[in-house]
Amino acid sequence: MSFRRGLKLAGFARRHLGRMGRGRREVMEHLSAPGPGNLPMPTFVQLRVTNLCNLRCKMCGQWGDTGIFRALGAPTATDGEKERGRIRELIGLSRQMALSDYVRLLDELAPSRPIISLFGGEPLLYPDILPLIREVKGRGLTCSLITNGWRLEEVARELVEAGVDSIMVSIDGPPDVHDRIRGQAGSFERAAAGVRAVARARDELGSAAPMLLAILPITERNLEDIAPGLEALRELPLDTVNIGLRWFVSKETGAEYEKVMSETFGVSGSSWKGFEFDGADFAVSKGRQLTQLVKLLKGLRRRRFLDSARGRPWISFVPDVPAEGVPDYFADAGKTFGHDRCPVAWYFAQVEPDGQVCFCGDFPDYFIGNVRKTSFREIWTGKLAGRFREKLAREPLPICSRCCGNYVYGAWTRPPHSGRDLAASSDALPSFQNR
Repeated sequence: MSFRRGLKLAGFARRHLGRMGRGRREVMEHLSAPGPGNLPMPTFVQLRVTNLCNLRCKMCGQWGDTGIFRALGAPTATDGEKERGRIRELIGLSRQMALSDYVRLLDELAPSRPIISLFGGEPLLYPDILPLIREVKGRGLTCSLITNGWRLEEVARELVEAGVDSIMVSIDGPPDVHDRIRGQAGSFERAAAGVRAVARARDELGSAAPMLLAILPITERNLEDIAPGLEALRELPLDTVNIGLRWFVSKETGAEYEKVMSETFGVSGSSWKGFEFDGADFAVSKGRQLTQLVKLLKGLRRRRFLDSARGRPWISFVPDVPAEGVPDYFADAGKTFGHDRCPVAWYFAQVEPDGQVCFCGDFPDYFIGNVRKTSFREIWTGKLAGRFREKLAREPLPICSRCCGNYVYGAWTRPPHSGRDLAASSDALPSFQNR
């Protein structure tokens, strides 16, 4: 990494972390003394621009083996009429947000300076993804893109020119493992070619951005392939490799969650089924492999500063579970590792492809409004949002212990009596059924 690029990346990190820190302080001030006047706007706004995807990652909650969008059990994606038909059935493509809808939304959000994340499905399948990135950056906002990398090479230079700040590519292991899990031959090489193309365009244009990150999740499909997967990623011009742990929900936890969502909010709460997985059984059946994984992770933590100094990608961990705690992460889904308070209802919002707004990105069961009908501020400060915050201020939802929303923003402490005070500030709200 050149000195100039290092300085530019340091500036980006400072702005990014500074916005996160400011948002955290504002949320904690609100929770310590809740009131309508000090509720901050979200620090992160994630735009799920499409539910379409051209891969079939087996552990995916959307299109995977248990995914909620999977139709007819098709093992591979065609990115064709079958998938589009399924999406029409679910939300209707005619209701997918247009670029003009996002422009109005960004105009409203811009004064509060949120970090904008573009997600899917596969966001590079959204036809106006490049104009959308330009609109985000035209307002001076930080913009990140999460992609499977299949179409990354063909738009690499335009992404750099548009100014996207970071690109995160999901990789499951060395090429053969990745392709098997993703359900599409050649998917590793397509993603790798995309990463190289972005780095090449970045150099040609003299730009420090975007940061290039790979997400390497540990699942039942690649448990014994993390070390070779990491070696494959070290051959790519990446800035960071995040080693993650599978998000999952057991049948028992899912049933409890559905009961809570029905009784508290009047919604079905069925999205957990996309992440159905028995972590306890996995911990028992794969005990020897998990023991070996613990040794690997300890070594990576111990050497990561030295490896980074030698020019290797920085290794991060989300969820940031101690290496020796990884077996317990799977065996005991009630263990939170200090993450006993989910901050998303104060810190994060996701806008679905049809404009619906929710707090739980992976579990979009409870919606607080639609940005095509109502201003975002009205939605964010409205009664539906207030009811959800009241619930989370008192206690987490059953699924929170293994949901990314509870881990990616760090551990949050619970101010004394915050649940009681927040409930008191919501006492005037009538009971309702979510619509």
